[in-house]
Amino acid sequence: MNIYVRFAMCLAFHAAGCLAYAFLNDAVVVAYKAFNGGFTTRGVGIGIAHYMFINIFFGVNLVVALFPNLWAKLGVLAVMVSWILFTMVPDNPLRALFYTVAQGGVTLLAILVTQVIELRWERRALIRQVMPVNPMQGTVA
Repeated sequence: MNIYVRFAMCLAFHAAGCLAYAFLNDAVVVAYKAFNGGFTTRGVGIGIAHYMFINIFFGVNLVVALFPNLWAKLGVLAVMVSWILFTMVPDNPLRALFYTVAQGGVTLLAILVTQVIELRWERRALIRQVMPVNPMQGTVA
């Protein structure tokens, strides 16, 4: 697979994941407000931390889309998820659960989809190299 095609594919899938997360976040906010009232009705608000997690999520998806190595991608994802847990669990365990599952899950899904597409692309290219273009060339009449 051409490196530019791989970069474009990874950026497209990670951008689609970020867009899907934005809609998921809005849906969960509406549901949370319907069940629990407002964000500060329980006495604890996360304030600007929400924007920090969103910006970190977008940045991590950009970095992960540009890394070619799977283990490096998973390492960056693990750092993001552990940072969210470290900062959110003491005060907001429910929100920490949402941010880790939603942001980590969307990023992991984008990583896995791009890896599967890359592996299938490479497999198809390998099969084309092994098999002749015209299958009738190999037979004797």
